[in-house]
Amino acid sequence: MTSETMLTPEQAQQIVLAHVRSLGLERVALLDALGRILGVDVHASYDNPPHDNSSMDGYAVRYEDIANATPEQPAVVEMIEDIPAGKVGEKTVGKAQASRIMTGAPVPAGIDTVIRVEDTRADGSRIEILDPDELGANIRRRGEDMKEGELLIRTGVELGPGEVGVLASVQRTFVPVFRRPTVTILSTGDELVELEEPLEPGKIVNSNTASLAAMALAHGAVPVMLPTAPDDLHEIRRAVETALAGDFVVCSGGVSVGEYDFVKNVLDEMGAETILWRVAMKPGKPLFFCKVHGTPFFGLPGNPVSSLVSFLQFVRPAIRKASGHRSDDLLLPTARARMENSVSNQGDRRTYLRARLRFEDGWLHADTAYREQNSHILTSMLGANGIVILEIEQDVKPGDEVAVQIIGDVF
Repeated sequence: MTSETMLTPEQAQQIVLAHVRSLGLERVALLDALGRILGVDVHASYDNPPHDNSSMDGYAVRYEDIANATPEQPAVVEMIEDIPAGKVGEKTVGKAQASRIMTGAPVPAGIDTVIRVEDTRADGSRIEILDPDELGANIRRRGEDMKEGELLIRTGVELGPGEVGVLASVQRTFVPVFRRPTVTILSTGDELVELEEPLEPGKIVNSNTASLAAMALAHGAVPVMLPTAPDDLHEIRRAVETALAGDFVVCSGGVSVGEYDFVKNVLDEMGAETILWRVAMKPGKPLFFCKVHGTPFFGLPGNPVSSLVSFLQFVRPAIRKASGHRSDDLLLPTARARMENSVSNQGDRRTYLRARLRFEDGWLHADTAYREQNSHILTSMLGANGIVILEIEQDVKPGDEVAVQIIGDVF
């Protein structure tokens, strides 16, 4: 099959997303909402601050009484009351009077300015004002942060620490958020052994289940790892039936064209609706996507890097759509970077190279030479925070610009 008869990655992404829906809402405790997608608009339930209050420890005064104060000729006022934080003043400040006030305390009636304690000199109740500052200084006004009824956070926003703080300020103990999808992870193959099993001749360790589960967790899903299924039609069918309890199934291996790639045969027997098969990309060509009794099923290639790259391109967007992310925030973020080494794509498919990105001199820089880039070289994912995209017959020299996908933090 040539690249001309295969889907482009963009076509495959759109087909997958057309078969995914959001999973609806659930109520979670406030801190459990961190990183989740808000399911309702949130409005301010009151003005915040709920009253004018002091932003400094100092003295609440009438500005007209102290406007001309200097260190050489201070204005003198009489302290009539002490207002700690959390208390409301009981007296009205009159001519040449002041209330001592702590940060956060409501401003008493009759005053329009707070003078910092550092700009005063006290002798009992006699207070000398050394610096008048300006009219209205050091007062936080009612509603300055939010006004009652104001829309604060819209549906579809991912909740970070700032959003959690705002939700706390409007007394949201529980928050409606979109449900996180459960992703069942299944690997198949007689050659695989589990992590705790001895590594016998001819066998390899099943790293795919753990790495794909970590990917699912990192991108907002709840992974469920199933035991490895051997290359046996009965065992694979039983594993697939178990896996269908999840919102998505991600299966690694068994979807290519080998004599022992049984997964597709099992899915056909179960009446699966085949939606796409093979994508013009390297690594990751043998992508299989279907629905089994309504459950989206991703058949990813068995090579570990192919599996992870395919996950990022296709499963991650599906997870994000199911989790309530906006339609313009489903795919990996992209940017331009300057290459630090030479790379070339002489194949007939778009190539995705694992890269280490760094930010310097106002530019992203991409390095792909730190490890071999073959699809079985799992260590090429170590420290990788980006993917360099090479189109067919694209040759790149050091310093040339390339398209990159960002898959991790960049420093």
